[in-house]
Amino acid sequence: MPELRLSMTAEARTVLTDLLKLIAPAAARVSVNRAQIPDNDLEIAGFWTENLSAHATEEARLLAHAFAQAKGDPAVIILRDEAQACAFLRALSAVRFALRDLVFADISDDQLEDPSDLDDDESLPTEKRHALACYACFGQLQQSLIRQLDPEAFN
Repeated sequence: MPELRLSMTAEARTVLTDLLKLIAPAAARVSVNRAQIPDNDLEIAGFWTENLSAHATEEARLLAHAFAQAKGDPAVIILRDEAQACAFLRALSAVRFALRDLVFADISDDQLEDPSDLDDDESLPTEKRHALACYACFGQLQQSLIRQLDPEAFN
């Protein structure tokens, strides 16, 4: 069973949970937009859009619920099987893409993936600093899950 160990305070988990609840609808929209659903058949496109949005919204809820329910020190999220771990990965990706597109549109991918320059940028608003911390945290969680699902993934 894959698991995530959250070495963060209960307050930090609450902030992440609140962020996830707020960004879930945006993450679902970003997932649909990034999917580039062909629109040559409006009925099929509508079906795909509706299903993708519903799945992305549900996966974001699963993620928020797991953070809210994590217990212990460090808190541990235990995922019951590989399917749930993959849903977690998709939800983490959707949230990171939403943050990327909606909050960090003016920042390059290289800076986001290695934010050391941004950490020292005094002009960065507090909200963006919090979002950057979430972006980095979710990236680390993705890596941890991928390593558990496929230990050779980063070799």
